[in-house]
Amino acid sequence: WAEIPSSDGDDEGGDDPLMEQAMRVVKQQGTASASMLQRRLRIGYNRAARLIEQMEDEGVVGPSDGSKGRPVYISDDIE
Repeated sequence: WAEIPSSDGDDEGGDDPLMEQAMRVVKQQGTASASMLQRRLRIGYNRAARLIEQMEDEGVVGPSDGSKGRPVYISDDIE
């Protein structure tokens, strides 16, 4: 059950070091869900859910709509 360790040093302010990679994944997919991030980033549900919640707080993805993926509001200029 090992998750990717967050030992690269830029874990400031509670930001997950995988946030940029997660944003690229949801931008590429066009929708966002914790289960999709789990599969793509090979992380656990809790970490994936935190990433999704943080993206919602930052206005990157929309609110949950049942079993559908969340809409993504970021453009191609994020890299």
